Amino acid sequence: MVSDVLELLSDLVKIPSVCGQESAIAHYISDWLDKNNMSVENMEVKPERPNVIVVMQGEEAGPSVLLNGHMDTVEVGRDWVRDPFGAAVEEGRMYGRGSIDMKAGLACILWVAAALREEGLPRRGKLVLAAVVDEESIARGAYALVQSGLCKDVDFAMVPEPTGLKVVTAHRGRAVFDVQVHGKAAHSSRPEEGVNAIEKAGVLLNALPRIRGPHHPIIGDATINTLKIEGGQDAVMLVPDQCRLLIDRCLVPGYTTNAALHDLRQLINEIGIDAEAKLPVRETPFCEPFEIPNNEPHLKIIMKGATQVLGKSPEIGFHPWPCDSCILVNQGRIPTIEFGPAGSGLHQADEYVQLDSVKKTAAVYHRIMRDIFS
Repeated sequence: MVSDVLELLSDLVKIPSVCGQESAIAHYISDWLDKNNMSVENMEVKPERPNVIVVMQGEEAGPSVLLNGHMDTVEVGRDWVRDPFGAAVEEGRMYGRGSIDMKAGLACILWVAAALREEGLPRRGKLVLAAVVDEESIARGAYALVQSGLCKDVDFAMVPEPTGLKVVTAHRGRAVFDVQVHGKAAHSSRPEEGVNAIEKAGVLLNALPRIRGPHHPIIGDATINTLKIEGGQDAVMLVPDQCRLLIDRCLVPGYTTNAALHDLRQLINEIGIDAEAKLPVRETPFCEPFEIPNNEPHLKIIMKGATQVLGKSPEIGFHPWPCDSCILVNQGRIPTIEFGPAGSGLHQADEYVQLDSVKKTAAVYHRIMRDIFS
């Protein structure tokens, strides 16, 4: 008999799995799935950083569904009152690093896969279950999953990010722009003979609020934030000839990374400084925003199952920050919808998940998958 979903969640929370150190939790999940009679594939993304994959194939033709959750968490950080790996339960909440982001959701889809196996499902179609690494960094795990071809025939995906029992269909994306501002070196005693790159960077910083992306009726506006500025020397009497900025954009559907880069370059031209803006080199694409249309047929299936379990139609919501869903939609071309539990403290001290919402999340996924695969 498959274990209780809260027992599984407690076990996951007790295993440290900071991004880049997912080996221990991946081994636990592999063993747990094996004990529940599922054939496991460990897809090495980086050394000692495997995605854990299960493919459950029915005997008859039918829909193909991906359930995707990430194993990694952010660092523990400071100011915790409770043990971040203690999985303490108080007043209906479980506390611990990753409890809401997103070991609760991950526990739900693992538990549902085991329950389906016990019930002899899927009878038709195919379920792909993926526990992936690196979501808290640059989504290497989700990108490797897409690149592997395992999801090429998937009809739709569900991701149990913490949505507060809302069905999430729209998503902000994210891009970071590397801006190199050029000046002209000169002796500090004669600054008029040079061009101070730091001062020119300041002109750009003051002008950034002039950038306006499109307004999204649900999500609102794209955001802009300066992550870093560096340039100059500590002791040398020199007018700095270089200054570097990192600028962070959270993008709304309809406003792509390329469009945002174009707007930044246009602003640089308008204010008349010598600067270059580009995307930093990285192993995976930046996360483009997306929006699943309301007439998406799989959304109707999800809404029906959630309504049956919750006793009311769930609210349609949006996700204000990027996650693996952006990779699944934009690189995998997989319609992806999120549904997950409620809690608080994401990336903060004393993170927690509400346990009643975990049970409801597991029940919703179970109902939806049974309806699809029976």
